[in-house]
Amino acid sequence: MAYNPQVVEANIVSDNTKNGLFEIVAVLKDRTKCRIGYERTASGEEHATHINRLFTAPCPVCRKDFLCSCMNNFMPTIAEQALQLVKTKA
Repeated sequence: MAYNPQVVEANIVSDNTKNGLFEIVAVLKDRTKCRIGYERTASGEEHATHINRLFTAPCPVCRKDFLCSCMNNFMPTIAEQALQLVKTKA
């Protein structure tokens, strides 16, 4: 069965307007929490630069309870969903 991440909650936790960097903490349907870093370009586009799984639950992909890089494979999907949730709140 393939892993299909679904973001159910997303909040901006830091925003630096001077350099265009901001971070969102996203909660997935399986209760996994991730911190996603974004960058705003000069034209106003926002794109994800990195993602980290917060260690509140084991990784839903590999089931490790320590550092892994499984969420990097799903970063575009998670980042887009989190950004859309934050924009709909505003």
